[in-house]
Amino acid sequence: MNYDKILGCLLGAAAGDAMGAATETRNREQIEEYFGGYVKKFFTPPEDTFAHGCEKGQITDDFSIAYLNCCEIVKNGGVATEDVAKKALLKWYDVPQFSRFAGPTTKAAIHTMMGQQKKETTFTPAVDNGKGTNGAAMKASPLALFSGGNVDQAIEDTLIMCRVTHNNNVALSGACAVAAATAAALKKESKLEDIIKAGVYGAVKGDEAGRRDGKEICGPSIAKRIQKAVEIGMTSRGMKEAICGIEDYIGSGLMAAEAVPAVFGIIAASGGSALEGIFGAVNIGDDTDTVATMVGGILGAWEGAKAFPEEYLTIIHEHNPIDLKKLAGQIWELAEREGKNV
Repeated sequence: MNYDKILGCLLGAAAGDAMGAATETRNREQIEEYFGGYVKKFFTPPEDTFAHGCEKGQITDDFSIAYLNCCEIVKNGGVATEDVAKKALLKWYDVPQFSRFAGPTTKAAIHTMMGQQKKETTFTPAVDNGKGTNGAAMKASPLALFSGGNVDQAIEDTLIMCRVTHNNNVALSGACAVAAATAAALKKESKLEDIIKAGVYGAVKGDEAGRRDGKEICGPSIAKRIQKAVEIGMTSRGMKEAICGIEDYIGSGLMAAEAVPAVFGIIAASGGSALEGIFGAVNIGDDTDTVATMVGGILGAWEGAKAFPEEYLTIIHEHNPIDLKKLAGQIWELAEREGKNV
């Protein structure tokens, strides 16, 4: 693990979020029609997207919540705890630019932390299967930066940081898949198949933890869907064919059982190129900013910041109240102190 890989993960995730914010909710054909072709640059989000009112290059909840999670872990000496997770979440919610994107599961958890009473409902389902969303997985890639490339440590840190909002088997399976893949990507000797293999392993471990220590909800196996998505990605003739197949057979929506497998299918089709992976995610349709955040974080950790045009870092820093270089340096210093930099 080195500084360039750390910064690459942060920059890839931020760039994927900002670029995907403009294409979110549209399908592949609608994206191409609206933007005049395959999107490969930052656009100001249209007024009919969730990110309406944002500037070109501005991040949404997908990366901003991950960023503040990392900042709080740094303040705690690199140690993830439940208190750190709650503190980060409340600080994030206190920034209107970020909190406007809060999803229902995240918002409900925050209101509980703030002591706000839940409104009475006339009907409570046996199992709230709507909570298996991307809210945990979207922030998981940067959380792996404190693992030093240790996949099991990345999974454990992710479980700690994500349980406060998404304590169920489906959401945690998706989050641990992304974190484990990122941890594998941080190792300088890692190959693309190692990253994918780690993702499947993380999905299994996250599912087990959610069933054991959280709430079991209905949903397909994310591990098995990753394998299917990877098969589609690897047998496709190029990224455009891959995202067509992934969209048709897997999906790329708000639920973790769609978006997370789609991430790995795109990674397989990318050949390891962070830029090609982000572009594929931005153009696949539906929850594009989330998918691109995860793809960018994983492949950014693998290729490093050098994989991105220099202007990406400038654009992100100019339009957001964050400092990726500073955070990357702090994480690197913590890893150096603990002997995790290799």
